[in-house]
Amino acid sequence: MNDKKKTVKDSYGRLIENKSFDEYWDEFHKIENLSMKESIRQKNERKSKIKDK
Repeated sequence: MNDKKKTVKDSYGRLIENKSFDEYWDEFHKIENLSMKESIRQKNERKSKIKDK
């Protein structure tokens, strides 16, 4: 038997499992939110380094 999960490549180039529309976008928004938080954290870190000089 084939135990591999079926994956497809989405339009953004990510390999994803076959999911419902809502599941896919919920996961996408979660990743997007984490990315935004990390970007803000890095921006604030760079600002603080500039102020310290």
